[in-house]
Amino acid sequence: MTDETGREALDRVLLSLYPTAEIDGVTATARFEPQPEHRGNPGWLQGGLAAAVLDHVCARAAAAALDARVVTATLDLRYRRPVAIADGPYTVRAEAAANRPRSRMVRVVGAILGPDTGHLVEAKALFVVRPGG
Repeated sequence: MTDETGREALDRVLLSLYPTAEIDGVTATARFEPQPEHRGNPGWLQGGLAAAVLDHVCARAAAAALDARVVTATLDLRYRRPVAIADGPYTVRAEAAANRPRSRMVRVVGAILGPDTGHLVEAKALFVVRPGG
């Protein structure tokens, strides 16, 4: 068995923050498996990394709703309960609001769901069509 190189470890840590999302209409769902390197307090996911995961999955829902590339305008988070690294993988779900015709922005709500499907971290976000595209 070979040891993981520094680059392979970095790739694993970063790629897990941007999980592949399944899109169903304006809903995005992803599987997120925190890594030991994502630790903040012992055993818990660092809050900024929870934000990165939610921003990513919410952006996928927004892009589907607007049928365009998007950027985050606002991201409001509520940390309801700690995200225990050992309890993963987690489901991350985001849903865009109904979109007005020709709108260049959309509101999205999302959450990291616990094993009991309760919300661990919640997000409310506003996305806009990326300038120039």
